Amino acid sequence: MKVNDVLSGVPIDAPELPDSVNPFLRTELLVDAQITRILVDVMTGSVGVLLELRQALHLPANTGLLRVHGVAQQNWLCTSTANEFTAWSITGATVYQRPGEFQLAAQCLPAGALRVVGTSADFTLLDAAALASAPPDYRADARELIRFGVADENTQCEPVGIARSVQSDSAQFDSEEFGAA
Repeated sequence: MKVNDVLSGVPIDAPELPDSVNPFLRTELLVDAQITRILVDVMTGSVGVLLELRQALHLPANTGLLRVHGVAQQNWLCTSTANEFTAWSITGATVYQRPGEFQLAAQCLPAGALRVVGTSADFTLLDAAALASAPPDYRADARELIRFGVADENTQCEPVGIARSVQSDSAQFDSEEFGAA
């Protein structure tokens, strides 16, 4: 399976993450994770945040994908001087969730912030076997080594576990509600 399969909603067979590694319940778990890509899927109204986890030693995988559904807002803000070729380390995160509503706000170094608002979210831990045990050196390695040293949407991976935000029946697709037979 590829990261893009997870992003597009291909059903995956993975156990539920225990509370001890569920970032929706313990946002401090996202600290030290690095944002490498923000993928917007306009057709499905979802946003995927691809995370490098080899620096986040408290999570049992090397890659993560936070997928927000029913997206109403997605903002990435950073200073113009911070646009170097690097991953963005999460230094703090806040998750707000209730049935039918999910919000994530993450503060990042160097000088960035991410905010995503939608109806629900899931967080999938992934093992990308092709990655080295340590992430690339963003200051010393060539761009090609960096680009191929982190997961992207085409990386082969195996799901380790999944967590889901608070859900409600109204957040689920109901074909009768939309007039389907």
